Amino acid sequence: APSGLVAYHPNRRREVQIRLSLETAYQDEHLVVVDKPPGLLTVPTDGGANDDCVLNRLRDDLARVRGPRAYAGALHRLDRGTSGLVAVALSRECHAAGRAAFRDHAFVRRYLALVEGVPRAASGTIDLPIADDYESGRRHIARDDDEPSRRAVTHYRVKERLGRAALLEVELDTGRQHQIRLHLRAIGHPIVGDGVYGSKERPSGSRPLLHACKLAFPHPLTGQPIDCESEPPGDFADALRRLRAGASRR
Repeated sequence: APSGLVAYHPNRRREVQIRLSLETAYQDEHLVVVDKPPGLLTVPTDGGANDDCVLNRLRDDLARVRGPRAYAGALHRLDRGTSGLVAVALSRECHAAGRAAFRDHAFVRRYLALVEGVPRAASGTIDLPIADDYESGRRHIARDDDEPSRRAVTHYRVKERLGRAALLEVELDTGRQHQIRLHLRAIGHPIVGDGVYGSKERPSGSRPLLHACKLAFPHPLTGQPIDCESEPPGDFADALRRLRAGASRR
């Protein structure tokens, strides 16, 4: 259920309860960790200032107490179709410090992914650079050393074998857009429901079945350890249940 954030009202000189419209795993006056549902943007698109997204929902919630200039700034992003944990700063000071910590790799980001097929190795590291395709707006694995690209490193572990599919636990060293989706396709195991990057499976309400299940980092202002976990939402859990049932009949 949506949660409440206690915040100081500058005109009333007292703490008041702000009811947030998104479920949260952690919150204080400077920072919130949102459990983002699938299908919701993290930030507005270019030119889409009024888009329905995590930042705009939080700004609307906070504006009722902090006024129309209430601040919310994402410390990192999740794709629209990806569900799970994303950290948002509620002050410019926290945002600047949090982004610096993110660039210094102080964030532990762990995901669950349902993929087609089962990797041969029980675990592995994918180190493949990612480039932008400006014509299509998509990303791809860089084809040669001369192509402009950025290094991307993904670690994975097979958590469960499901016959014709597998449940992977994935952890990032870098945070390139679409990194997990591209890297898993590159090793021949696209994420179930990812029609953009090669999945042949189309569950009902199809989206890439990728869930940000763990987010851990030091609080940007206090250094306090923050460690949040999230269970996959219903569509992910339903697909996993069906795959388990199918694997047990084989």
